[in-house]
Amino acid sequence: MGSVMRVERSVCRLAYCRYRAASSSTDTAAEQKTVVEKPMIGPPHPVSNISPIILPEPANETTLEKQLRLHHMAMTQRNHDFWLAHNLQFEKEKDEFKSRRLISEDAALTEGGGLSPDEFASFYKEFLEKKKMSLRQYNRLWLGDITHFIWLSLQVNLRRAFLWRR
Repeated sequence: MGSVMRVERSVCRLAYCRYRAASSSTDTAAEQKTVVEKPMIGPPHPVSNISPIILPEPANETTLEKQLRLHHMAMTQRNHDFWLAHNLQFEKEKDEFKSRRLISEDAALTEGGGLSPDEFASFYKEFLEKKKMSLRQYNRLWLGDITHFIWLSLQVNLRRAFLWRR
């Protein structure tokens, strides 16, 4: 695939990846723009489990390549936002469920003081039932996103192949 899609195999922490800050002497630290030369993938977010991706902005980027790059970054951000909210809600409801079980007199706790697998399974089934519509909506959105992403990738790569043959 093209350079827009190429990502280095090594996963690195964004803080330790090589970059150069493009700034003038009048820019403050907050206004400095980070210019990346190669695609960078950071460690997964602790809650959403989505890895941040920073894609380079090539100097000779076409309009179609820019659309692809921006769509990829927007798609990653939407995935992060959805899974962050979903996982936070899951943890909150799981904690509430545990506290309700601990308060009830007939709580069957395991040796470690947590929920038994059967209790956790019933909670998880309830949680998924409540989130069914939200998950379906996310799946539809994701399918549309990935279809558009594949279409843009195909267009970019066909254009590159056509121009390469000239």
